[in-house]
Formats: sequence, structure tokens, C-alpha cells
Amino acid sequence: MKSLRFNQGSFAVCLVLGSLLCWVSTGVVHAEDPPSAVGPVMKLFKSGRLPVERQDTVVEMICSRGNEHDLRVIFDQLNHTDGFSRVLRIKTIGWLSEAALTRKVKPTGELDSIVLFFNDDDVEQRLAAIRLASAWKLASAATALQSVATNEKTTPNLQRAAINGLVAVGGEDSARTLLELASNRRPLPVRIQAVTGLVTLDLDVASEQAATVLADSNGTENVQEMLTAFLDLRDGADKLASALKSKKLSIDVAKMSLRFMYSIGRSDASLSDVLSQAAGVASDPPPPTQEQVASIVEQVIARGDAAQGEKVFRRNELSCMKCHSINRAGGQVGPDLSAIGVSSPVDYVINSILNPNLAVKEQYVITVFLLDDGKVLNGVVVDRDDNRVLIRDSQGKTVTVSTADIEAEKEGKSQMPQGLTKFLTQDEVIDLAKFISELGKPGPYAIRKNPNMQRWQVMKDPPAELTSDIPHLENIRELVLNSPREQWSSVYGQVSGALPLAELRVGDAPVVLILKSEVQVNDAGKLAFELKTTEKFQVWLDDQPIDSRTQFEANLEPGRHRLTLRLEVGSGENPELNVELSKAPDSTVQFEVVGGV
Repeated sequence: MKSLRFNQGSFAVCLVLGSLLCWVSTGVVHAEDPPSAVGPVMKLFKSGRLPVERQDTVVEMICSRGNEHDLRVIFDQLNHTDGFSRVLRIKTIGWLSEAALTRKVKPTGELDSIVLFFNDDDVEQRLAAIRLASAWKLASAATALQSVATNEKTTPNLQRAAINGLVAVGGEDSARTLLELASNRRPLPVRIQAVTGLVTLDLDVASEQAATVLADSNGTENVQEMLTAFLDLRDGADKLASALKSKKLSIDVAKMSLRFMYSIGRSDASLSDVLSQAAGVASDPPPPTQEQVASIVEQVIARGDAAQGEKVFRRNELSCMKCHSINRAGGQVGPDLSAIGVSSPVDYVINSILNPNLAVKEQYVITVFLLDDGKVLNGVVVDRDDNRVLIRDSQGKTVTVSTADIEAEKEGKSQMPQGLTKFLTQDEVIDLAKFISELGKPGPYAIRKNPNMQRWQVMKDPPAELTSDIPHLENIRELVLNSPREQWSSVYGQVSGALPLAELRVGDAPVVLILKSEVQVNDAGKLAFELKTTEKFQVWLDDQPIDSRTQFEANLEPGRHRLTLRLEVGSGENPELNVELSKAPDSTVQFEVVGGV
């Protein structure tokens, strides 16, 4: 860690004392120390006899259960350049952040030394340190956070973390910094991030700035995080709606904002009305009457087109796949739809689409949490204890909330908003209902006997080493197998198992795609793969090339295995990819295709 220098007098003394404590202490509990829930573990950690291979487990246990004095020992060790390995140092910073956020526990004594990590050569370590300072709401880090946030050379991830840090620290100086970043002198993505942070510090000012940002946008910028900040705050949607009344938005920006609202289960009347007017679409329709439902049922049966309905279901703007899974691929916010047509009559399907609040299954009822900082969180409670609540939000993300931060909670409505179908024609609604009502029934929408790889991940902006020619194995290992998660986005096959590759190109323009999918092997054995595609391809299983064969078998050990494909997608109509898995003859392999979002 090149940038750490311990040459300041008082700080150096602290580090020396901390070092001596770690060296001579053997678990002695001083009278003034509170009881520790990890006393024996601390004794082992301080003894210096802890095996390297057990460090991760022990440090994580101390951070997750220890008191403020235990965390002090860990923090002092963290500050030593040779105290932890790079990987463990980053993990430890994250565990300390989690302790502060979920248990409201942080090390005793001064914490300013975390700022020294802000200028470290290791970007991942810098990011973790900035997040830790934010979790601690470290006022002494404000100047350093301002420097990171306003530096034009700061990467987007670091800038976002620094802005979040300024929000956590709060105060007039932080608000002024964010207001400067929100000005039209800054690039639009920076302005969006600044306004997102400003929402918490000054809702009125943030509303005016957000309205200006949306008016300046041409629809190519991602404003979802900014909109979420308003929707997550009490009165936030109303304030933004009021500010937008005096602005002129492009139709594209209004539609994108409106669709995003609906995709996360929000249809706040004031904001929905303003955006609907700007987008030139009707206001949210009322729930259908019983007579209207009966009429739609007749039309679904008489002329509904399930194939067209599947295309409607897969549209990005409707976000159906974000919430619902089919054949285990897709979101887990709403019910799995793989066999819904078998158990649910057509009128139930129609009501679920047009009046989602009519009947919500217990396990999908959302809870609305009002936090003491004014924020509002909506989601399904996954787990809770005395210290924290785990909430699965409408994006499928699991959010951890400290029980100490919850001011009130109440039962909410369905996460599927009432007006989502306002973007659809009557025929599209009929086709969508037909498709859903056929799921699981014998025929093209039945549950398949042999599983397909249904959830794929496609690499965003793959490097030339992967696209210009068939990549070397070293490139696969370095650029694919070891690539960060944020470099990939999920795409899903149709019910048939086929992935429509045309959805992944721009128009008819040829494109080279890097795709990966995973299989979990529970009992070792030989697994058979059958690959069908219209395009030229290369395949790797884990880090081994398969020589572009369409059928192959592999002896796989228990664990998760990755199939990687390089596809040269041409300009032809309906290019597809389909990979089916099965047991090889006489094989004892037990496996499951990895699904999810």
C-alpha cells in the first residue's frame, strides 16, 4: 500500500501503542471494558498464534459480534501495512462497515486514519475505505470526501461513494459541495449523482435541481438512481412532481421515468400524473369491473396469441422478468410463473395483470418501512431479528435495515403497480394474458423434461481481445472468469429455452457477444451438453476449450461450473442460442441449472 505513510507524531504514537497492545495482550479483560461476546476468539487473535488460513473466519466473527473495544483491535491491525493481506484488508473494511450499519457499533477512539486509505493506489481498497467513512459518518473525513467528489479525474464508482459519504456526514458544507456538482457546469452523469445525494440533505433544493436535470436530459442518461432517491423519501415524489410542473420534459425522458416508476412498483399519483402528461399517455386506468373482466376472458380464449404475448412479457420497459421467473430464470420479487396456467383460470390471470392489489399471496405482501431519517423502504421481509431486517425490494436486491433505524412499519400493496398496462394496447393485454394462461400446460409452454440454460449473462462492452478474433485461453481466464460482476447484465431465454440473439444486437448490425451461464453440480458425474445455434461460436467449460462442438460430455466435480460462449451474431433473421443439459448414459451426476436474476 504505497500511499500509507505513518510519519505524523501523535498518529505514529497511537499506532505504536496499538501494535504493542496486539503483541503483549493475551486476552486479559480490563475492568473498564464491557463484556465481549467473542472473548475466546479475541484471545486467540491477540495471541499471535492464529493460523493464516483461519484469519478470515476469525476476523469476520469479531467484526460481526464484537464490541467497540474488539473492533478497535481489528482497526489497529488494519492500519499496519503488514497487518493483513490485501484481500483480507478489503474484506475487513467491509465487515467494519456492516457492523456500523447493522449493529451501530464502531471502534473506540480516533478513526481519522481511515482517510489515509482514500489516496491508496488500490482502487478497490480506496472504495471500501470511503464507504467505511460513510458508515461511520466520520465528520473529519468531510474535506477528503469533498476532494474525491469534486476531482474531475475521479472514477464514477469512487465519486458515487464520496457523494454518499458527504450525505452521511451532512452539514452545510456537504450540501454546498453537492449543489456545485449539480450545476450545469458539470457533466450530466455527475449532476445526476449529486442531485441523488442532495435529496437527503435538502429535499426542496434537490427537487428543483432534479427537475432541471430531467429537462436537460435527452433520454440517454440513466436517471433511475435519482428517481429512486425521491421515491424512497417521504414527500419526495410530491416535491419532485411540483418542481416538474414548470419544466418541459422530452417525451422520451417522461416515458422512461414513468416506466421506471412502474417497474419498481410505484405509481404515486402526483408524479405519475405529471409524467403521464409530459409523455402524452393517459392517466392510470381504474381496475376493471367484473363485466369487463368477463369480456376480456372471452377475447383471450377466442383470439389471444401466446407467441405475441411472450414478446410483450419480455419487453424491457414492462420489467416482467425483473419480478417473475419462468423455469427459474428471472426475478424472485413476484411468484414463479412456470406453471401458473395449470392452477389459475384466465379471469385470475387478467385480474392479476389489471388489478394486482385484488389478491396478493401472503409471501408476496410488501411491508412499508418509515425510517427515522425520513426514508421509506418497500419490500418483502425475508428475515428479521433483534438487530436487523432483511428486505427484498422490487429490484430483487436484499437490503439490510437496522431495527434501530425503523420508526414505523405497515402492510403495503402489491409491488406490481396498477397502471403498468397503460403502455399496452388492448390486443397486447389480451395476448399477454393468453401467454401467461398457457404456462405449464401441455404444448409449447409446458415445463421441459430436460433443463436448458435459461439465464445468461452478457458482457457489456467486451474488450477487443475477446471480439476481434478467437481469444487465447489466458484472455478467457483473465477477462471472463475473473471479470467483475458489474461488467455483466442478465438476459433470459424464452420458455422454449432459446435465447433470441436479435434482442442483443442493434437492429440488424452484426455483433460479437460474450455470454456465460452456470450449472450447479451436487453429485459428481458425467454431464451431457447439447448446443444449438444459428451462429458461429466457440465454447469454454470453466477454463477449458470445447473446440466448438455442438454435443459434448464432461465429468464434473461438485460445485458451480461455468459455460462461456463467444458468438459471432450475423444480420440474419431470428438468430438463436439453445443449450440443453442432461445426464450422460449411466451417469450418477446430480445437477441443477443456475437461475435467478
